Amino acid sequence: MAKSFVPSTAHTPADRVREALDEAEILVSRVRGAGPRVLELLHLLDQADDALAELDASGVDVRAERVRFETVQRQLSNQMRRFVAEAGKSLQQERAASQPDQARWWWFLDEAVARQRVRRLRRWLIGIVAAALLLAAAALAYDRFFAPSPEEREAFQLGVQGEALVEEGDLRAALKEFGAAIALTPDDPDPWIWLGVIHTQLGEPEDAQAAFEKARSLYDSDLDFLLERGLAYVRVRDLAAASADAEQAIREYPDLGYPYYLRASVETEAGDYAAAVADLEQAAELAQANGNTQLEATARVQRAMVIQLQLYQQSPLTPGPLTSE
Repeated sequence: MAKSFVPSTAHTPADRVREALDEAEILVSRVRGAGPRVLELLHLLDQADDALAELDASGVDVRAERVRFETVQRQLSNQMRRFVAEAGKSLQQERAASQPDQARWWWFLDEAVARQRVRRLRRWLIGIVAAALLLAAAALAYDRFFAPSPEEREAFQLGVQGEALVEEGDLRAALKEFGAAIALTPDDPDPWIWLGVIHTQLGEPEDAQAAFEKARSLYDSDLDFLLERGLAYVRVRDLAAASADAEQAIREYPDLGYPYYLRASVETEAGDYAAAVADLEQAAELAQANGNTQLEATARVQRAMVIQLQLYQQSPLTPGPLTSE
């Protein structure tokens, strides 16, 4: 794939960043069905990142382009499973050939997806700007220490396929994938959560309740259950149900940062950026008080990104010529 990528021919950093963002915005909207060609998006993000750093160093005002860059990253993060499915093994091959800086998280999306499936590294701590070193360490821990059996590996792949089908809106097909995963690993609560959420969306409350009860019995705490279900509801954009889980978690665990992080995720999806910023700050402060440095860092980084979205919402910036201060 590296051989097929055509580097920018633009002469100035301003031209390079605009060219890269123009192409990236198109490609990120066409991930589905793109196959290994999606890997071009990684190179475009690298190109934009390099050009923005050069412009920042020279004192150029790049706020509008920064918003576009962060928006493309957010869109990619929201469909990372589909991206990994389209790229297949080509992603690892391309990464080995390109040797990217680990700070460029978009090159490590396959490791992010793997980490999501490990219960001890909670799904909701990834997808939004987690540190690349943490992603690599989680993937390594998954292979070396959790020692997944062949059944667990197959169930993992079924879960990835099921979540991709959910994003595509094919809930009945997704239901079959998660059901097959449960047959292989019946003690894993994640597919049970998805089974309940999908049945809810299909208007099958009795089946949904049975799946949720099973999932709840498998989690270590009721908080884990509420957080995981709430985030699954966010994924299907059932924000009312996700909000209900967030509010219940806040009532029952008001001194922990995780419930506020969940509520911020709901608010971000709803476009209520001011509320999301406030909840992310609350999540960070509580995490700091509890010594949870991982959540604190994640919440603060996510807060910074939401602030950018908030500024864009309040005063839309349209792409245009870059001007020096």
